[in-house]
Parts: sequence; C-alpha cells; structure tokens
Amino acid sequence: MSPTPYRMNVLIVDDMPTNIKILGETLRKEYDISFARSGSKALEMVDDHCPDLILLDIMMPGIDGYEVLRRIKKSPDHAHIPVIFISARDDEKDETFGLELGAVDYITKPFRPAVVKARVRTHMELKMHRDRLNSLVHDRTRQLIHSDRLATLGTLSAAIAHEVKNPLHYVVGNAEMIMDDILGGNMVSIQQRAVNIVKGAQRINALTDRLKGYSKKRGKSNIETPLRDIIDDALEMLRYRLLKCGVEIRTAGVDKELTVFCDPHQISQVFVNLINNSTEVLTDGTGVIVIRAGKTEESAWVTLSDNGPGIPTDKIDTIFEPFFTEKADDKGTGLGLFITRHILSRHGREIHLTRSDASGSEFTFTLPLK
Repeated sequence: MSPTPYRMNVLIVDDMPTNIKILGETLRKEYDISFARSGSKALEMVDDHCPDLILLDIMMPGIDGYEVLRRIKKSPDHAHIPVIFISARDDEKDETFGLELGAVDYITKPFRPAVVKARVRTHMELKMHRDRLNSLVHDRTRQLIHSDRLATLGTLSAAIAHEVKNPLHYVVGNAEMIMDDILGGNMVSIQQRAVNIVKGAQRINALTDRLKGYSKKRGKSNIETPLRDIIDDALEMLRYRLLKCGVEIRTAGVDKELTVFCDPHQISQVFVNLINNSTEVLTDGTGVIVIRAGKTEESAWVTLSDNGPGIPTDKIDTIFEPFFTEKADDKGTGLGLFITRHILSRHGREIHLTRSDASGSEFTFTLPLK
C-alpha cells in the first residue's frame, strides 16, 4: 500500500471570518487549511505546527500583520516560511513596505480566486525547490566533512603508523624477553613484562578507537564536555606530527573546570584542522602554537595563534571558502577552514581571523556553555 502523499499546509490569518471562508474554499482542494483570527493566535500556531505558507492580513486588532511577520523573521526555526500579505490597502508604499519586511508577495482585496491560487501555487513550488536544494546542500556538506576527516587521516598516515609501531615494538620486545625469563624461572620479571604487554596493547587499542571515532560518519550529538578533553584528543591525533615538525603547543586557561556544550568529535576536528593548518607553515623547528581559552556569562572563547609568517593579505578574504589552499595539490584538500567554519556554524557560532601579520596568525571562536 503506497503512503498517502503529503499535502502542504496553508495558514490563513485574518480577523474577518468571511475572508477566511473565501480563501479556504479557494485553496482547500489543493492544500490543508488552518486559520487564526488574530496575530497572537497565529504566532502560537506557527510555534506548534510550522505551516508551509502563510496568508497574512495586515490590519488586525492587537498584533498587526507587520509585527507578526517581524517576529516570524526573527525566529531561526520559522524565518524560512513564505508569507503573503493580504490587504485592502492597495497603495504602492504599503506593498513596498510589506515586501521590504520579508513578505514574498502581496495580494489585495477583494480576492480574485484564480490570482490567489496562482500566487500560492507559485510560492509553494518555490518553497519545495528551496527545501530540496537546502537538503542537497546539507547532505553534500556532511559528505565534505567526512571527506575532510578521511583526508586528514591520510595526511597523518605516517604519524598513525608511528603511533602503532612504538607500542607494538614494546609488546613484541616484552614478549620475547618473557621467553628468556621463563627459561630462567624469573617469575617477578615475567609478571612485570606481562603488565608491560597489556599497557602496550591498551595503547594500540586506544589509538584504533580514536581513529574509528574520528573517521566515523555521525550526526550532531551535543553533550557537556571539558574543553581540555577535546583539545587533548586533537593533540593526541597530531602528537607525532607536532614532534616531527618541532612545533611546541602551549595552553592558557584550558582547565578541567571549563566545560562546553557541543559535539566533542566535531569540535575536536575543529582543533585538528586549525593546528594542522598552522603546522603546514611552521617548518623550521621553532614553531609555537598557543591555545588560550576562557569564558563569559554566555560562552567559552578560544584563540589559537601561531608564530608563522601570517596569511598573505590578498588571501585573507577567501580563506574560509571551499578548496582554498596554499599547499601543493597533493598536500591538502583546501576544505579544512571551510569545514571548521561550517561545524561552528552548526553550533550557532562563528570563527574569525583576528590577526595575521609577520608575527603569525590568530583565529578566535566561541562555544556554547549550555
């Protein structure tokens, strides 16, 4: 049995029952109809069940149509709803004012059913196309985020091999020495080497869990997490790379008491991308990256600065665009800063380049506390 096709919903807002009846009879064959006879009731209904389109009268007692539209446009959850003003006012100034507030169209009374149908159908079709486009952009951006994670892992492949190799040698070395201890009957040494083997295996296991967590596709999942833990996770991913490049990490204000409300895996990716970006230009063994953090009443703030050569002036305006890179073709995707900005945007936050000169660059962003 095929599912019932979705019928789009039109909310009619007018204090005159006659107008509601005319518009309802005009549209109900094609759409589900709901109605409100006041601006305050309309706002309640929009909160309870988001309509696909609103036909909104301007002149109403209490909250008028202009104010209803202002409040809808201020809401991130409802600003996308197309609103068509319906009014007896046919002055060009009124129509212009309504469109400037954010209405998508303006229909004058008395209503002409054919015009009402055509206008509503046009804006419903535009809404469907816009929703499909937004969905496509969302899906593609999620794919880019995942691609960026995998590209970062590819860039860090030498470091990953090194991280596994060291504890593996530790495990193998202790296992070989246990064989000698067994022949010599040295039980104390055998016990200690067994403990060492377990530690080495746990180190490898922790690394593989971290890599799986970093590369896994996942939805947004915000929890309260110490910022210190997020930064430590990113630094652990980059530990060998930082050693190889001779880059020193310094922190200030990053303590266990500072917790943030975020997706820790995604914010860890933000730190990996920013630190990775800095290490690309810190190649002389004297590089320093400083991570500072603190909080206000509403947010935690983070700055990440380096002592590199800075970003060229002519590139500053484009650094957050996709595929921006100063690296060779095989050295990066050019998605790091773009993905970083997108992740923070999904958390309702922004990132800014707050300094870039001969003494280095500095990025600043905030994170929610709750």
